[in-house]
Amino acid sequence: MAIMHHLIKKEISAGKDPMGFAGIVLYIACSITDEKRTQADIAKAAGITEVTLRNRYRDIKSRELDLIPVSN
Repeated sequence: MAIMHHLIKKEISAGKDPMGFAGIVLYIACSITDEKRTQADIAKAAGITEVTLRNRYRDIKSRELDLIPVSN
């Protein structure tokens, strides 16, 4: 939830499909915690395509954000 809140605060979610956004937050969380899930698994769970997942990830990565936000 902290990752999602952080990305919303940075206005990354503006105009994006909510399920695609939820999928990328799940993907990032799994990556940070070393939870082994494939892009296909996460895309299927979120009801999006793997391409959408990769595009959202590429967008976030290109902004060079700290993906582990510190609690307030």
